Amino acid sequence: MRKLKLEKHHSTNDSVFEAIRERAKRTNPKVADRTIRYRIQKFREKHGILSKKMAKYAYAVVEYKIDVQRFLRGNDDVVQELQSLVRPIIQTQRSPEPKRTEVRQRLISRRVTDAFGLPVNLINEANRMTEAYQAIYVFENLIRYVVITTLEEKYNKDWWNNPNVVSRGIKDYVESRKQEEKRNRWHSIRGNHDIFYTNFGHLDRIITRNINDFRKVFGDLEIQSEMRQLERSRNIIAHNNPLPKPEVDRIKMYYRDLLKQLGMYVEPT
Repeated sequence: MRKLKLEKHHSTNDSVFEAIRERAKRTNPKVADRTIRYRIQKFREKHGILSKKMAKYAYAVVEYKIDVQRFLRGNDDVVQELQSLVRPIIQTQRSPEPKRTEVRQRLISRRVTDAFGLPVNLINEANRMTEAYQAIYVFENLIRYVVITTLEEKYNKDWWNNPNVVSRGIKDYVESRKQEEKRNRWHSIRGNHDIFYTNFGHLDRIITRNINDFRKVFGDLEIQSEMRQLERSRNIIAHNNPLPKPEVDRIKMYYRDLLKQLGMYVEPT
């Protein structure tokens, strides 16, 4: 049975690619398959699509208006995911792109490191820390949104003010941060919910306080242990200190594990 499913999946992928190839050859009869695959990969990178399979489907729909749903009969979940993926891409294409007035510059170059006697590996460390920051940033905010969604389902939108859900200590901390930002009006405000003033430690305590509500979301994922380890890494990054490569790899692994647990398809890189 497993073998039949794999063959069917492979056939679906081939059918979509063949449809793309057929449309591409109308414009350029000599276009090579590797060129088409390269275009799909660039499309995937441009729109930040995690799955190669979904990137292929989305490319077919967006670039060639191919009716991919006919290849996905019986895969309602995939169709729904594809629709949610394609809709914002099409909307963006319809909207005029604003003129770019800023020219991107490299933040650090070899001339800077040489002039100030900085370590020669500073550039590589900066690139590595950029990856770590991105993973932690998405991980932390994804946890926040999961907490909001989970607790809203049970306690409605006023869950933050329920003393059985969020402790007084966390709310007092958040209120102090909000008051501080009011005094410094030049500073941009955070998200539209008080939870965006919390850190990993607060999120950990909220999850612990409502652990029965989050077991069904996080399953056997050791989310709280991972959050505690990530908080230490987060503090190091916040003070502009580098992390070793194995630790950056571990951060990225935690991020991928979280996405998988939440039902988001991620392919190994």
